[in-house]
Amino acid sequence: MKNAYDSLVRISKQFNISVVDKTFGKGIIRVSCRTIMQLDNISLIMKELVKFNLIVEVGMEPLAYSDKMNSSVVYFKPTDLISSQKLDYVFGKYFLTFLKYNHLVIDVDYPVAKKGSFNSKRIAVKKAYFSLPQILNEFNIQCVKRTFGSGILRVCCSSVVQFDNITLIMKKLLKLRLIEEIGMPLEYFHKMKSLVLFIKPMDAESSKKLYHMFQKCSFKYHNVLLDIKSPNAPAKETFQVSANLFFESPKGLMIIRVIKIISIVILYKYFRI
Repeated sequence: MKNAYDSLVRISKQFNISVVDKTFGKGIIRVSCRTIMQLDNISLIMKELVKFNLIVEVGMEPLAYSDKMNSSVVYFKPTDLISSQKLDYVFGKYFLTFLKYNHLVIDVDYPVAKKGSFNSKRIAVKKAYFSLPQILNEFNIQCVKRTFGSGILRVCCSSVVQFDNITLIMKKLLKLRLIEEIGMPLEYFHKMKSLVLFIKPMDAESSKKLYHMFQKCSFKYHNVLLDIKSPNAPAKETFQVSANLFFESPKGLMIIRVIKIISIVILYKYFRI
């Protein structure tokens, strides 16, 4: 039992997977380990699943090891719905073998925040704010106050659930190389109640994928696609548009004809043979 517990914790640290006493979300795989064979093999199975990026968090019941433990229950939080289906298939397959893991696919709802629980939200905001730059630095992605470009995704985090999961979601998107730059507040304020991110995509296709992922996300982030022009671009573009409109107007065409006639007269007068 102790070897299995220590192995699970060690593998989780090796792959930067959080180990918690309770995990929340949809499609979580609950696996019960009772026999020696099950305990001896669970860490090896988990290692392979993590390699395939199927798990983002592990819940262990109980979280602390005790000599009185005679079984262990592990909750695997999947990366997404497809990952949950793959995990279910894997443990369903093992159930048909000598290991016979008893597993369930469950949805664990997040605890409802009580009215006036400002402290928990403030902690969630602070944790998300300082976790995001660390993830961005890990992938060498620049964090700026304002970002400009086409197809930028504006994502607003306002609930505790959204704050708790935005870092995990961003890490997944960064691994897929969909993000070029992030726009967000560069200073933290203790009165912050929301966090707005401007996610600049690598290209048009990346923008579509980012939008699609947040639309499907069960945490219901408010998101919208924007085209944000650089402050220097509008003046130049306005001048070009105004000039084109002027020379294409009847008055502009008349002036062009007059200039051409004057040029012909001058050429005839001074360069006639």
